[in-house]
Amino acid sequence: MRSGAAGRGPAAKRTTPALDRRSRAPRPTTAPPRPAAERRKRQTTLTARAAILVVALAAVTLAVALPFKIWLGQRNDITSLSAQTVQTQHQITALRAQHKRWQEPSYIEQQARQRLHLVMPGQKTYVVLGNKATHKSRSTATATAASTLPWYGQLWSSVRAAGAAAPAK
Repeated sequence: MRSGAAGRGPAAKRTTPALDRRSRAPRPTTAPPRPAAERRKRQTTLTARAAILVVALAAVTLAVALPFKIWLGQRNDITSLSAQTVQTQHQITALRAQHKRWQEPSYIEQQARQRLHLVMPGQKTYVVLGNKATHKSRSTATATAASTLPWYGQLWSSVRAAGAAAPAK
């Protein structure tokens, strides 16, 4: 009669080692120590793999860096050009307003009186020279007023300034 785990009877004697007790893993064997050349070869292989990985990462970084740099530069250009566009629009608005003013005859007449010292026929013009208030703050007022005066006023101001300078002793 067959009974038991391995198909034998309880009184049967074992003739071979039990298969149940053996592990399925292979028996450990004592391998001879690897030679130094083989160990170096394995280290070199890891180093070569690491070098290839570093080169690959550097290539990817370079491939991405240039387009990224160009993109950032273009964003800066767009920002500066949009600011320049806004500034130009303000200038255009101011020039249109000035053009509209120059279309009015009264503004043209006013500018002719101020800039060119022109008068209408029958009117008299008086040019006042040697104003006493100008002598008090001559150095600051002469520099600012000289640019707004007509040419003969600028000439007279320079003559007065040269005559008023004290000679060096």
